[in-house]
Amino acid sequence: MVKDRKSEEELRQMMLAAARKHEECGELEDLFIFGPTPRPDANWGFGIAGKDNKVSVACYARLDQIASDLQAKYELHPVRASRRDIEARVWSLVRDHPTLGASLSRTGGAYEVATFRELEGRPNWTMEWLTDDRLAKAAFERVVRSVNAN
Repeated sequence: MVKDRKSEEELRQMMLAAARKHEECGELEDLFIFGPTPRPDANWGFGIAGKDNKVSVACYARLDQIASDLQAKYELHPVRASRRDIEARVWSLVRDHPTLGASLSRTGGAYEVATFRELEGRPNWTMEWLTDDRLAKAAFERVVRSVNAN
């Protein structure tokens, strides 16, 4: 089966339109698409934008279902993510990470002090966080590597 290829913006609009049909996604302001990314049975992912990058668990579950349905039908053109999207993805994973979550509450936030550097070749970017918390720094670097691999 040949898939119909859709752009990042087309998929974003399709997801938002589908989400607006469901009451549990009423608080959703916007989202962004990133890809290609390793995900079971998928070639792209999505992240939440707006309202402190938070939605209810019910809304996130609905968005995941919408994404899965769309992924069964469409393919995203492999495009390099923008710096904003990369930072948002890293920040989302950092906030959800138990070690980093605890460290964030003590230090005031990795996102505010992490620096973004563009590199030549592949991978073409990295983020650094200067901290004396070895466990948190190692966890942060794993998050950056996982996003960089996508």
